[in-house]
Amino acid sequence: MSKTDLYKEQITKAINAFSQKRFDEAEGICLKILSENNNSDANHILGCIRMSEGKYDESVTYINQSLSINPEDIGALISLGCALSSKKDYKESISVFKKVISLKNDISQVHFYLGESYRQIQKFEESLDSFKKCLSLTPDHIGCQLMIGIIYEELKKFDQAINFYKSCIETYPDYIEPHINLGMCLLLTGNYSEGWTEYEWRLKLPTQVYEMKMTKPKWTGQDISNKRLLVIAEQSLGETFQYIRFAKQLAMEGAKVIVMSQPEAIQILKEQKWITDVIDYEDTIEYDFYTYLISIPKILEWSPDMDTQKFPYVTVTNNSNKVIGSGKNIGVMMKADSSLSNYKQISIPEDQSKLIFEKTGYNIIDLSTFDNIVELSEVIKDLDLVISIESDVVHLAGSLNIPTWVLLPVVPKHTWDLSYKDTTPWYPSMRLFRQESRDDWTGVIKEVKEMFKSV
Repeated sequence: MSKTDLYKEQITKAINAFSQKRFDEAEGICLKILSENNNSDANHILGCIRMSEGKYDESVTYINQSLSINPEDIGALISLGCALSSKKDYKESISVFKKVISLKNDISQVHFYLGESYRQIQKFEESLDSFKKCLSLTPDHIGCQLMIGIIYEELKKFDQAINFYKSCIETYPDYIEPHINLGMCLLLTGNYSEGWTEYEWRLKLPTQVYEMKMTKPKWTGQDISNKRLLVIAEQSLGETFQYIRFAKQLAMEGAKVIVMSQPEAIQILKEQKWITDVIDYEDTIEYDFYTYLISIPKILEWSPDMDTQKFPYVTVTNNSNKVIGSGKNIGVMMKADSSLSNYKQISIPEDQSKLIFEKTGYNIIDLSTFDNIVELSEVIKDLDLVISIESDVVHLAGSLNIPTWVLLPVVPKHTWDLSYKDTTPWYPSMRLFRQESRDDWTGVIKEVKEMFKSV
């Protein structure tokens, strides 16, 4: 057998091992080949192995070595684009995917990858064109249908977004994500009845909080007077404080409410006299019914025209007087967590946000410096005003009925119903400042700065 034939046989073995996730075996074969010959396929396979390990820089190095031998290898080019995208080098991945398309225009998944890279750098029109090309090649590409809906939302074309989410659902009725996205889009545009129903699909997500084994019936509206209702907090701390009002409503109507909560919120929740007990996710307790916290407004059929809320609905009893200032005390949260999916949308450049507070004599407190939410709540309760980007802080402040100004991106989270311009039915103490154009905070900063003069 010639060396060439031997390498082909070994590469086939490596590909088979890789496809069966026997990565060590595949790597051993490839490294042996490379010790004798700078083989493009062996480099490519090693690059894919490194990508699967999350070692993206090494992956790019191996795949580029493969392409130095065979520059127009479409498979290697696609892998390179994926590796660059994985390491968040989206502009380079776009360049690579466009090269693939110039060589072969009918691979639908490449158009999908290109669309996703464009989406990540917020070039939504280009992203939409790429996703539509993918869909023209593969009409039943469910992921592409979903992404087109997401892009239409980013472009504020909500009717089109809703139609694409519904198209996904018609194609694959049990696909969880389009139901969730449809629910959020409906809530954002003021359709609460359908929105709550679709948003219930989040309970099917394969996450630990939704996969807990429950021993008693789910509460769906049964009489719970004097019954022990286990309310399971879910998602972020902000949403816990946003939705806990509904658990309080049930307690006021006679339920004995037990809250299963994130550890960070337990101390504050234990201060709420209407809560019978507060436990961690690892704890067990006797109960008669259970419900997830965000499911309560669906069961109650809540919408903004229902006057059922009392404010504040959370109390902080600690009187440590953490805020000390001779004038007004203003709490500020302008730093976004980079791990958030909407980080790019809510982030305001520091040089712009600082313009709000020029030439003020107020006591400005940076709320991002408090890691402990208990301490944060003790600070917020003594503030005269909170000014914040979209964050957990605004929900905590709103639940305490503290005057709060929220700086929102052009397409905010589903909480901030677009039917309301500068107010929100969730919190009477809140004023919203909505971005008019993507990536342009100039108008918001100017409006907030002007209003700040009259504080």
